[in-house]
Amino acid sequence: METTMMSPINIHDFILKSYTEAKTLPDVIEVIFGEEHVLSTNEYGQQKCPSLTYPFAASQLYEVPIKESKLLLEANPEEKINKSITELTLNIENTGVISWQPGDTIAILPCNPKKDVESLLYCLDLSDKADTKCQIQVNPSCTKKTAKVPAHIPAASTPRELLRDCVNIRGVLKKQLLSSLANFCSDNDEKSFLKCLSSKEGVSFYNDLIMNKGFNLLDILETCHTCRPPLALLIEHLPRLLPRPYSIANSPLENPKEIQIIFSTLNNHRPGVATSFLMEKTKEEYPKILMYLREANTFRYSEEMFGKNQILIAVGTALAPFLGFLQHKEHLSKQETNVAGQTWLFAGAINEQAILHREQLLQWQKENILNKFVESYSRSSSADHHHHYVQDALAQNADSFVEMLLNPDTILYLCADGGEISKSIEECFVHILQEKLQISAVEAGQMLKDFKTQGKYRIDVWL
Repeated sequence: METTMMSPINIHDFILKSYTEAKTLPDVIEVIFGEEHVLSTNEYGQQKCPSLTYPFAASQLYEVPIKESKLLLEANPEEKINKSITELTLNIENTGVISWQPGDTIAILPCNPKKDVESLLYCLDLSDKADTKCQIQVNPSCTKKTAKVPAHIPAASTPRELLRDCVNIRGVLKKQLLSSLANFCSDNDEKSFLKCLSSKEGVSFYNDLIMNKGFNLLDILETCHTCRPPLALLIEHLPRLLPRPYSIANSPLENPKEIQIIFSTLNNHRPGVATSFLMEKTKEEYPKILMYLREANTFRYSEEMFGKNQILIAVGTALAPFLGFLQHKEHLSKQETNVAGQTWLFAGAINEQAILHREQLLQWQKENILNKFVESYSRSSSADHHHHYVQDALAQNADSFVEMLLNPDTILYLCADGGEISKSIEECFVHILQEKLQISAVEAGQMLKDFKTQGKYRIDVWL
């Protein structure tokens, strides 16, 4: 079977001489197979759960076709470009009225990759029963008073549907589940490996393999060949497969019947669940996805913002919502008699080709829709390239940045990875305020906090 496993490990390197076994999980639910074999359907498993809620939902679920898929940047290892960037256009014409503003987000309900699901069915000896109807219910022998079937697991389903739509088969494995998996290994070394991995003494093993290297269920089953856990154990204790959020990258004034999103795909053996799903969908003849509109927050650009100034800061595909901002401003400029506010953009990417829709940004700059455009390239060798990172660009423009920021009509927007990148950019803000206003780092940090409270500093970050 073709899989997306990590590099093999030697389990004997993770077996301790003595250890304290973690508790195993009780048998709370059971799966009862019938005899009816059904054709695999496109119905999404979680839709069969009537009491299930979706995070931050501001609309019902809609099934929408993918109108167009456009490759904006192709991965090229020779040029050290390890990501491809794709833009999807979704046709929302038949959804009724969906009201949104640039900066809002949608959520897409993904499926686990087909080859991963097939591999898991094979490892569980369920290939022949993949599309056999089954009932999921509380185990009658379970003594737990609060026992119930997880809300995201339908009462009737098939193994394929459960593993494809309902549980995150690449989710983080908890220690108790690892300890329980050990009981379904017929090989003693494999059993000891899983027991040690989940033990108190094996915390460094767990952190290394599970937390840092992302060793997941498929890796465990590929490594422990004799491990044959029941389906009931997995669907009860693997985390729910959750919707994935995407920023809307266009304006409803451009076309209210279309929504565009932009995402990147790592050029490695294990892309993300949602990106794998979207790439699989684009290869289908009539691709459709399930989506909903997420609750709006202050990270948006609307008609009321037209006369205000914006400082936009983005790294990589985080530029996506700002494309919608600028497109919206362009259309409002043709309608409004009021004077438009200034819009500055500090954008960072690995090179010039990785700046999303760069030609359009330059055109907006010529038309004074975008009043200042500063680019930073982390891997460019261009002679006229002055900035390595966005932080360098901000530092070089510190005087004008502070002057613009302190204008009462200016709003600062940051869209970036919620890890080290956004943290580093925010530290840069603090340093610039500290230096230019001659205040302490504590005072500069408090100023940023106050800006957030006042809605003057708005962030959209992800992990």
